[in-house]
Amino acid sequence: MKQRARRLLIIAVAIFALVVIISSIANRGACSYYGYQLDRETRYAPFVGCMVKTSNGWGLSSELRTTQQ
Repeated sequence: MKQRARRLLIIAVAIFALVVIISSIANRGACSYYGYQLDRETRYAPFVGCMVKTSNGWGLSSELRTTQQ
């Protein structure tokens, strides 16, 4: 029984890691495409989101829509 629980735990951790990796790749791709659409330099920062380079430095893409610099 312990061996079965250990296998299930390993499978659950592997699935969670796979979901995190796929999500990160998708977010990086979306950020890159966002920069392509705006014709600006973008960078994806983990735990922060998509950053866009403006004249004042790097800012969040969500905040860029309100300031438009």
